[in-house]
Amino acid sequence: MRLAVYGCGYVGLVTAAACARLGHRVSAVETNPARLALLQGGTCPLHEPGLDALLHETMASGALDFGATPVPAELAILAVGTPALADGAADLRQLHAALDALAGLARLPDAIMVRSTVPVGTTAALAARLRARRPDWRGVALFNPEFMRQGSALHDFLAPERVVIGADEAAGAALGRAVYAPMALPENRLQICSSASAELMKYAANTLLATRLALVNEIAGLARFTGADIDAVMQGVGLDSRIGPQFLRAGPGIGGSCFPKDIRALARQGRAAGQNMGIVDAVIASNDAHMARMAALVVAHCAGNVQGRRIAVLGVTFKAGTDDLRNSPALVILPALKAAGADVVAYDPMAADAARSALPGVGWADGAEAAARGADALVILTEWPDFARLDLALLAGLMRHPRLVDLRNLLNPATARAAGFDYVSLGRP
Repeated sequence: MRLAVYGCGYVGLVTAAACARLGHRVSAVETNPARLALLQGGTCPLHEPGLDALLHETMASGALDFGATPVPAELAILAVGTPALADGAADLRQLHAALDALAGLARLPDAIMVRSTVPVGTTAALAARLRARRPDWRGVALFNPEFMRQGSALHDFLAPERVVIGADEAAGAALGRAVYAPMALPENRLQICSSASAELMKYAANTLLATRLALVNEIAGLARFTGADIDAVMQGVGLDSRIGPQFLRAGPGIGGSCFPKDIRALARQGRAAGQNMGIVDAVIASNDAHMARMAALVVAHCAGNVQGRRIAVLGVTFKAGTDDLRNSPALVILPALKAAGADVVAYDPMAADAARSALPGVGWADGAEAAARGADALVILTEWPDFARLDLALLAGLMRHPRLVDLRNLLNPATARAAGFDYVSLGRP
């Protein structure tokens, strides 16, 4: 098929490259000049394992190209950002701009496929918007939610657990199937439903996962005061086949480009419809309070005072395997430590350049040892695998006070203490 993908952010770029890998002819449209220049020069502007190589492969074969203006295609895939507004509602301005741009084409696509996460009813509204601008359009609109995890996005696209096509017309369902036809998916991995059902499904899935994380973090707080071990507790919980083991690890808070904004958007749409969204609101409040407690835990481990003390932080991305800082707990915890008077220095193997503007006043080190030298406390904030292999005795020897706050439960407590650290983690005795 001839596809046009609008937006070369995380979702759009992975979608474009993966569709080209499946054998489609893909033109990706990016309006940011700096990002477009990188892509046209063969440079991947974000960190995602395997994506850089796939971009080079598909561009070299002619299956993928990048430009700034809309191009004719059978199917236009809208994958632009839908960030949260101040009131929690999804900002659809980029989506409307992309749609309005393609409306100027002499030959319109047979269908528009929305990949951006959007409030329920948006896909139908976009179709109506396009028809209002171009009464000659006889195409259809469909919603195809993405279920890609940062750090394993290409695998999640090319070997998906499920593909959902939200289409209100048979023609839309057929075009959606055609995109994924090269995968030869079994029918039990392909779901066809209405666009509204697919839109709500995406929000519901992210909210349910966020709820699990928020609950685990609350249970970890209780475990800390009762002597229970959160890892043992959740291991047993995860053995229940009704629950399963995923998303049952304690951490510093829910972050990333999806969960925080999506649960807020769902709560906002629910309130607008007059529906009680008490559980969703509670998840938001729980996560906000938890991240504030993480900063307080660091302060408490420094005898209640970080004024003038050097706090070394390892990792600022919202999780390992990505350079994404969007809604990272670091954006809450590090400023809170700064406000308490700490001299904060951080190291992240992927995100230091982007983090400098996002975290003003934070010092940056070129490695874990440089960050720890002379520090009064060391904080593990992102679960980068390299941090699990650090020479702990060496780090402890470099520090003024060998305190370690492990907000990812990445290390073995006995090992950390044997290396000389005064060690604390989440919900473990």
